[in-house]
Amino acid sequence: MKNTPMISARNLLVRYGKITALDSLTVDIPQGVVGVLGPNGAGKTTLIKVLLGLVTPHAGSFSVRGTDDLRDMVGYMPESHCLMGSMNAFELVSYMGRLSGMPGTEAIQRGHEVLDFVGLDEERYRTIDSYSTGMKQRVKLAQAIVHDPKILMLDEPTNGMDPPGRRDMLRLISRIGMFGKTILVSSHLLHEVEQICQHVMIIDEGKLLREGAMDQILSRDEGRYRLKVRGSPEELDGFSRAVGALYGVVSLFDEKGQTTMVLEGVKGGGEILTAARDTGVQIRYFRPDVLSLEDIFMEVFSGGDVGGY
Repeated sequence: MKNTPMISARNLLVRYGKITALDSLTVDIPQGVVGVLGPNGAGKTTLIKVLLGLVTPHAGSFSVRGTDDLRDMVGYMPESHCLMGSMNAFELVSYMGRLSGMPGTEAIQRGHEVLDFVGLDEERYRTIDSYSTGMKQRVKLAQAIVHDPKILMLDEPTNGMDPPGRRDMLRLISRIGMFGKTILVSSHLLHEVEQICQHVMIIDEGKLLREGAMDQILSRDEGRYRLKVRGSPEELDGFSRAVGALYGVVSLFDEKGQTTMVLEGVKGGGEILTAARDTGVQIRYFRPDVLSLEDIFMEVFSGGDVGGY
């Protein structure tokens, strides 16, 4: 991912009456697939609408590689229903191409290309009213990319889709990202964002709580391990005491004959194996402690460490 920000926002302030949707938000958004995360009402959609020019901020500014006008270089896939049901997919997508300034012949050719890309074959000639939710999502993606924009803004792109459809949509987004695009994916499905995004930003109540490269956000300190062992209460207690004397115990959770521990300062497994042998417990799981975006959410919104449960 390139270091130069594709989009820079500075002190964005947006209010809807007494509600502050964006609260002096400042962020640099790099090239690549970027997850925009937060609970309902966090300000995700408002941020996208500001960048699209659909909402004018009360204060602050943004720029895109030196320009403040995204209209010629952006594609938008909204969460809400936006399709004209009486048209078929080919008519709609080629029409959107013409609206973006493409000549008619080019819009027709490009319309077929992007519908092939999203997996709509002969269905492209059926009226959109007859489409399933998943097919409508594919049409929404096709109209967003028909003019080959440099920036894509996708608001809940897998909304309403079944598991196979969501998997296909994520693959399409990943493939688009391979062509040097900047793709903002606003979603509440953390595991999906984790699969496809190289960068993530978390906002709540219009404020930026955390942002950074995905691998850095999810990384743990070297020597931090998650361990699960089984045994009798006496064996588990003896093991916990033995291990606690060797390493820092970040968290410990006991349940029905099993103890889960997160340890820090571990340099190898030899002492763990010895302690297990000496106390009679069975090791069921022993691996470096890897975070998920769900863990990060728990940490951000609880204000604490996510090592425990």
